[in-house]
Amino acid sequence: MKFPPFLLLISVLLLNCENKDNQAPKRPVAKKTDTLHNIEESNQKKTDSVNTIQTQQPHQLILTSNALQAINKTTGSTSEIPFGKPFDEMNKIVTTILQSKPMVVGINAECGAGPLKMASWNNGLTLVFQKKEVQSVETESRWEFAGWYVSLNSGNTTKITTMAGIGIGSTRGEMESAYVIIVKKSSLGYEFSTTSGLFGIFDGMGKQAKITNIWSGVSCNFR
Repeated sequence: MKFPPFLLLISVLLLNCENKDNQAPKRPVAKKTDTLHNIEESNQKKTDSVNTIQTQQPHQLILTSNALQAINKTTGSTSEIPFGKPFDEMNKIVTTILQSKPMVVGINAECGAGPLKMASWNNGLTLVFQKKEVQSVETESRWEFAGWYVSLNSGNTTKITTMAGIGIGSTRGEMESAYVIIVKKSSLGYEFSTTSGLFGIFDGMGKQAKITNIWSGVSCNFR
């Protein structure tokens, strides 16, 4: 069968285009598994800062308003340990950093904020946990990190402080050089507070008065 000349011309042009397309380098097609891997890798980077606290040493625990921080002594990097973490996770993290288990774990049912679960270490640190409802298939409750409290330690242990070096035994003068504070007399003693959420007690009014207690978040103080 004979084809008209214009049809033969179109056929040749289409064939040449097809050959060129076949010779052109192919773009790699992203696999779904690669995309998922990238997402998982990205998510992993976000959680590494907390997870590595549980596995790598050495770290130092630092006091901060409404949270704690862990400093990697080797790299100097910091990781925040925010309020809201469940008891088991917090217990594991802090036990790993301090290289010791809490001396006492118990529940105080007489606090103004309601029953509070507390875990205390021999360096004077007490973590405070408050029961919260968790929305799941069945509504349940769990103890979540809600505050910390530091008092005189019971032995010759490393003092835990803020990033500015303020802790038990620091003077009012040292505190005022690092923070803007308000001091008032109460039934607990000479209480101080900062706008960021640090609270504590001095053993006197003068510049040389020392901090005997310091806390942040939910507390169980009886005034």
